[in-house]
Parts: sequence; C-alpha cells; structure tokens
Amino acid sequence: MTSPGSSPHRPDTVLAVCGCESLLLLALARRDGEAASVAASLALDTGGRSTPVLLPAVESLLRLAGMKGADLEGIACARGPGSFTGIRVCLAASAGLARGWGLPLAGLDYLPLLAASAPPFTDGVLAVITHARRGQVNLQFFAPGGRPLDAPRMAGADEAAGQLAALPGPVRVLGSGLRRNPDSFGHLAEPLPLPARYDHPAPHALAKAALEADYARDLPEPLYLRPSDAEENLERIAAQRGLATDEARRRLRRAENGSS
Repeated sequence: MTSPGSSPHRPDTVLAVCGCESLLLLALARRDGEAASVAASLALDTGGRSTPVLLPAVESLLRLAGMKGADLEGIACARGPGSFTGIRVCLAASAGLARGWGLPLAGLDYLPLLAASAPPFTDGVLAVITHARRGQVNLQFFAPGGRPLDAPRMAGADEAAGQLAALPGPVRVLGSGLRRNPDSFGHLAEPLPLPARYDHPAPHALAKAALEADYARDLPEPLYLRPSDAEENLERIAAQRGLATDEARRRLRRAENGSS
C-alpha cells in the first residue's frame, strides 16, 4: 500500500504488527542483502482482546532480539480486513510507538499476507477466506506467486462457496472462514482445504511484506469491507442513550475525524 507522502526509501529494520484476527502476531524484520530475515517473532492468542498485551509484547520482542526502539527504522501494521477492534488497537499502538520513536509507518493488507504464507503452487487458484461475522466471510482469490486476481470483498458464506465451486481447478483454499462455516464449505469436493496452521500469517511472510512496504509519516487507512456494528445499529444505540439519530451521526462523524 502506498500512502500520500510515502518515501521511496525502505527501512532495513522494522517492527511488523498484525491483529486482524484472534492471534496477535509480532515480528522484527531485518533486510539481509535482498532477502528478509526474522530477528524475533511472537504469536499470542488474545481472543481478540489485544489491548492489555500489545505494548508489553512489543517490549518483550525487542528484549528477545537484544534491540531497542531506537534500533528500528519503521513500523508496519496490518490494516485489515478483520476485527474492527483488533485493527484499530494495532494501528493506534503502532502510531503511538512511531511518534514516540520518530519512525515512519506502513500499512499491510491482511489477505495477501495469508496468501504469501501458503505453500507455493504453480497452477490453479488460491482462495483466502476469513471470518467476517456470522454467516459472512472476507474473500480474495490469488494466482501462483501470490498475485491477486481480484479485490478483497465480503460475501455470504454460501455465496463464497458457490464462487469456489465455479473456479477452474485446481483450487486451494485457506482461512478462518472455512472453520467458522463448516455447513457452507464442508461439502465441497473440489477445493483442497489447507491445514488450520495456515489460517494465520507466517512470521517470514509478515517480515517480507513489512520490508517491501512503502512508508510514510501518515497513519495507514484501515481496510474495512463492511460498516461497523455501531454504524449498522446506530439508530437503536442512539435510542438507548437518549440521543436523536441525527445527533448520534454527528458525534460519530466527529469521532471518525478525530475532532472533539
């Protein structure tokens, strides 16, 4: 992802953060010639509640690698799609650390990270399907080499299963969306489901993407494929708090714009 004001310079030592699903992933990436290496990594199952553990985990990771924040040259953060809370917590923490350490930021798209973590293939299609909400998934298709064939999108699980069945084979498929919707995907004969260990990005894929990203001083835009629960239920939530819907919308816009 390229942000306005991004720099062509790509840092050689970066912190990569990913909290789009229940597993919080951290990696310290270093450029080793033309290759990416992982100095240290952590994977913590937070159950989607990364707020109390994220900053202590960064501190532990740096200590594990014998590094300090001053040794970093950038911070890359997965921007979605995924959990609203996880994405915002990780982006906010990354922004705070970047400001404190004087570092640029980069945003990473989550579904390509999963595709890059899958075993290499030379023919057919890889489908990455992650859980979005009950009965719905985030979906993107990839060609050999991890080249995206389409844009990420949200679809009903049954609709996504129908799209898989229509793809020319061989079809490989991975992601949390499979495990959370067995009634939709369990009966398909053609797609080859990859083991659950591929449901989360591998440290080397996270490190490689972080070192290849474009960095800027601006906070990366989160990638959401649907409105938040608060937006979709704004009228009901406003009524519970004694607010008119128009006033609730004004307050939501002010919060989104960072104004008081």
